[in-house]
Amino acid sequence: MGKSLSVDWKAVEKDYIQGKSRSFIAATYVLSLNTLDAKIRRSGWKAKKDAVTHKIIQANTQAVVQSSVDKQARYLNRIANQVDHSLDVLESEMPGTRKELKDHIEVLEKVDRIARPALGLASQNQGSNGKTIVNLAVLRSDDAMKPVIDIAAG
Repeated sequence: MGKSLSVDWKAVEKDYIQGKSRSFIAATYVLSLNTLDAKIRRSGWKAKKDAVTHKIIQANTQAVVQSSVDKQARYLNRIANQVDHSLDVLESEMPGTRKELKDHIEVLEKVDRIARPALGLASQNQGSNGKTIVNLAVLRSDDAMKPVIDIAAG
């Protein structure tokens, strides 16, 4: 005599798609693994599970990338503010002697070395043709300091 299978297949499907193990599902719903595997195959649950898993991975990846972009934008804003402040201080204290002028120029060069990459300018701001190079990715975003990253939505 065959056994009666009054199984809540919707609940089984939900548990499977949510990632519960096959052995856990089989034990919970009193099913053999062969019966469960056959139902998974016939009903196409693996494709549904894969799609859900892909969406979760994509959402997590997007959250991680967005967090990184936000950190980068905050960092670049801080650097830009420090550069502005440094230049204000340097401009307010113009050098009087040659030594002060030399020190002043050294500080300006250090500020310039830090500021150029943060503001999207090429090193020493010169390309091979002698013209200034600007990183347009830095300038294209909504916030001039926030880099542009495009994540394809699925």
